[in-house]
Amino acid sequence: MAHVVEFLLIAGLLAALALAAAFVLARSYVRRHWRLVRGHVATRGVLATLAVLAAGRERYAARATPAQLSAGTAARVRRRMWVAVEDAEVAVAHAESNDAPVAELPSVCRSLRSVAGELDGLLRLERRLPRGTERADVVRHQVAEVIGAARDVQAAALRAGSDATEPQVRSMVRQARDEVDIVSAALSRMRSIAQPH
Repeated sequence: MAHVVEFLLIAGLLAALALAAAFVLARSYVRRHWRLVRGHVATRGVLATLAVLAAGRERYAARATPAQLSAGTAARVRRRMWVAVEDAEVAVAHAESNDAPVAELPSVCRSLRSVAGELDGLLRLERRLPRGTERADVVRHQVAEVIGAARDVQAAALRAGSDATEPQVRSMVRQARDEVDIVSAALSRMRSIAQPH
């Protein structure tokens, strides 16, 4: 029995080493030849199709209501809920990094994450129900509320960040306008000097 275990361990180790070596070789081959493959018509077609599909999905998610986002399979609903929570967190962190007045939005984001974790667990349990079993709409309604709250937090953080950067943008626009006026005046002066009288 001990010999069999030793044999299986050695065979498993050799198989793992072979897989690792194959991965490294395949990765280096793809990296070396990616320039050639990237220019191929089929590769460009596949990449363009993937980009169109991703853009369509993003447009749908942006236009969909929280109730629409909470419909569908449990896995998709979970992913949509977490994307909404993470988008809110990123917006709040960005506003906070620009010294925007975010009040208690970071705390609200922590609460959103906590509630989303509870709902995630319920959606995982729902996923294990056999087909044909009646699902509770209460969980989906709560998910829609969390997605709506996350969007509200994201919008508030974006407004706060926009208000915080407005003075910088105005200053930069004024400075750019002044520089354009200076360059225009200098060019006019050069033209007037260069023209013979």
